[in-house]
Amino acid sequence: MPTEPQAPDATECNGEVPVTEDSSLTVRDAMRRHPKTLPSDATVGDLRRLFDNPKVLDAVLVDGAAFVGVVDRDAIGGLPNETPARDLAHSSDVTIAPETDLNEAMARLDREDSWRLVVVGSDGVTLEGLLCLNTTRTGFCR
Repeated sequence: MPTEPQAPDATECNGEVPVTEDSSLTVRDAMRRHPKTLPSDATVGDLRRLFDNPKVLDAVLVDGAAFVGVVDRDAIGGLPNETPARDLAHSSDVTIAPETDLNEAMARLDREDSWRLVVVGSDGVTLEGLLCLNTTRTGFCR
């Protein structure tokens, strides 16, 4: 049975790394190291409970330490509660390496008009963190 749903909340910043021109910073310096997640066996019902919080925009699914995919709030529509969340997950174009230059990551977020990137290890699978912009796009939540 899935554990209680949890997901990253873009407006919930415990600290921030401001967006600057400092070229020495990497994604690792600004990422949230322990993002909230949902297990890969979560259901649409779990997602609905999670998305009851209007601040939650998406859910990161994991299988142990392995990143499985992201489910966007809009994906659940009128689907039955028992539908596997994994069926709605996507994983292409949502990941970034922790060694990536932070200015490059910001440029990508701007180019894609996105708020978050999932940080995965060199194996391309292990979840290391979440890079998420604050609501004003002036800093990264930690």
